[in-house]
Amino acid sequence: MAKTKLAIIFSFILLLALPISAKAFAVKTGDSVYIAEGEVIEGSLYAAAANITVDGTVTGDVICAGQTINIKGKVDGDVICGGQSVNISGQIDGNVRVAGNSVNLGGKIARNINAFGASIILDKNAEAGWDMFIAGATAEIRGKVGGDLYGTCQKTTIAGEIGKDVRIRLKDRIRAEKKGFSYEDKSELLAISEGAKIGGNLTYTGSNEAVISDKASVAGEVKHNFPKVEKAGEFRFVGWFWGRLYSIFAALVVGLVLISLWRKQIVELTNRMLEKVGASIGWGAVVMFLTPIIAILLIFTVIGLPLALILFGVWIIALFMAKILAGIMIGRSVLEKFWEKKKDSLIWAMIVGIVICWFIFSVPFVGWILALVALWWGLGGIWLYFRKA
Repeated sequence: MAKTKLAIIFSFILLLALPISAKAFAVKTGDSVYIAEGEVIEGSLYAAAANITVDGTVTGDVICAGQTINIKGKVDGDVICGGQSVNISGQIDGNVRVAGNSVNLGGKIARNINAFGASIILDKNAEAGWDMFIAGATAEIRGKVGGDLYGTCQKTTIAGEIGKDVRIRLKDRIRAEKKGFSYEDKSELLAISEGAKIGGNLTYTGSNEAVISDKASVAGEVKHNFPKVEKAGEFRFVGWFWGRLYSIFAALVVGLVLISLWRKQIVELTNRMLEKVGASIGWGAVVMFLTPIIAILLIFTVIGLPLALILFGVWIIALFMAKILAGIMIGRSVLEKFWEKKKDSLIWAMIVGIVICWFIFSVPFVGWILALVALWWGLGGIWLYFRKA
């Protein structure tokens, strides 16, 4: 079980890592991004849009965020995407690491799959060359996985072929009962359907017995582990870890959009934050505390109600952007000192800065203070930039 947890943590770290070897890239944003059939993107593609469709070829990686993502073409590198609906049916020569409400995977994926979502489906025509990790509510594995299948889901159905072992953790009984769930409806279920083939062992943790068809094949042993009640501290750690990684991923997605739309402005803004550290932090504190007071006063003047609502909205957006801008600024400073070759890359600055800052913000006792200072710093930088503009 320890190896499984290490593998999960390692998979999450890889999910956040962009390829070091990429020499060229294209950034595309807008309401929709479309790479037509026959079109070739040399290097990596970074895309942020409501609808993203890749029918052509990308010689590097695809890093994207959107509402609906469809990848039907060929990707020579990895696919790292997050969206409401993620659909991949093309040929991927690297790894696939995706998160979404609905994740549908088809085609041939040469290496590993890491999938996070409410619904995860590996189509019957799909094939993963190496391992597959899943985390979500329901999962249907109908295709072929060359290596191991592992992860955690409330309900998992295996109807395809798994080359090696299967290690699945179902929803924990004790936590679910505290939330009012009943186990009489078999909502927690592992089903091994007719025609399924497992080349190694089947190990699962859950309160209910797996439903294994007589016409399914399991080459190794079948082992059923019941959830352990005394692991409350461990569950809290897992919850914290998931929350922190989600926060980092969300910040990276927003940062990618900001860089794509306002690259020059972000460079100027973060330069000003570094030049006027004290003024930025001071003005940030003033803006943070004074803005809601002004908005509340406006509410009591009937004519100022619309302005108050707009002011609240802008204030909330600025609060969220502030720490991301502080992360980009820190990342630029780190790259300039330790990785001069990449010092002009805002994308790398964003990744390095956000990852460093978000883990520093997690340090007990002092992390929240540093996070507050970073928020003021970024908020003050926004204020100073627009005041001068």
